[in-house]
Amino acid sequence: MADDNPFQIELVTPERILLTGSASEVILRTGEGDVTFLAGHTPLVGTVEPGVVRVARPEGGVVKVAVHGGFVQVEQDVPAGSDAAGEGAGASGTRVTVLAGVAELAEEIDTERARVALEGAEPRVAELGGSARSSGEGDEPDAELVEAEAALRRAQVRLEASEATGTAGA
Repeated sequence: MADDNPFQIELVTPERILLTGSASEVILRTGEGDVTFLAGHTPLVGTVEPGVVRVARPEGGVVKVAVHGGFVQVEQDVPAGSDAAGEGAGASGTRVTVLAGVAELAEEIDTERARVALEGAEPRVAELGGSARSSGEGDEPDAELVEAEAALRRAQVRLEASEATGTAGA
């Protein structure tokens, strides 16, 4: 259940700011597990694992974003309406910032392309022998297998985000 106390959210990639504004709840997967951020959350800096970031808006509705890894920072006592430089006015509160190398809004995902990528990645991973962590050939995982598994996970995340919103393929 989303909290009635909104806070600031920013989801940023190197190319653009995907999402900014108010949120009542942000759910994502960190390196330590799934986390729900609400207003007043303890300050935190952590990794973001590939997955769907769900942002509940105070006015209702949920924005879904396919994120392919990155970092999250939770800050307290941030002036309301402040920009990234910390300049602004108003009461202070919580700000959650997600920095992702690659991220896509669910409604912008081409589901047909993601399905084709998934169908290509699954047999490639199977052909290369499964998990890169259990290659058994010394300490170094097979680079081809690592890339194939990453492609598989990207396709899965894209489909999870887009199908959750009912987005049709292009």
